[in-house]
Amino acid sequence: MRLLLACGVLFVADLLLALVLPAREAGAGTALRLPLPELVQRSELVLEAHVLAAEPREADGILATEYLLEVERTFKGQDQSYRTLRLPGGVRADGSGLLVPGVPHLAPGEEALLFLSAENARGLRLPTGLAQGKFGVQRLGDGTKHLVRDTAGLALVGPGGNAPGARTIEDYAGLVAGIEAALAQSGGAR
Repeated sequence: MRLLLACGVLFVADLLLALVLPAREAGAGTALRLPLPELVQRSELVLEAHVLAAEPREADGILATEYLLEVERTFKGQDQSYRTLRLPGGVRADGSGLLVPGVPHLAPGEEALLFLSAENARGLRLPTGLAQGKFGVQRLGDGTKHLVRDTAGLALVGPGGNAPGARTIEDYAGLVAGIEAALAQSGGAR
């Protein structure tokens, strides 16, 4: 009887803490660590784009965010000036929603270099390697670009052991050269 009472008290305390404390982000996702050539190889679509809009969409009980992208450059996949991209997860107008651990967020106004899977039957894509498949494009004062990738919400596993993700800054020209080399090697160059 005491055990049942103790479990009940712990449950109520946990419930009260959940209601009183501010919400936390979803926990970490786990992904296979992918070097750049594998990111390119495993992606159906690799592009650099400007995010024009983001809207939550619900279909068949699945919440997703639909992004309107103005494409600056397509490295791999069908070249289009504008694209609609649907990623799983999102936040409704009332603040409720679905956060998918490891899936990066895109914001209107943001520029990003994206490595994306093929669309599934519901029209959803995933970034290849979860957060590994998104690099934010940032322009420096002199107009040059660098890339920021935030995989801090991921646990990366693979050869060489397991490690938490991190925020990294990459050289834009070097990463683009790496993408082009991987495409040339696989015969997928434009």
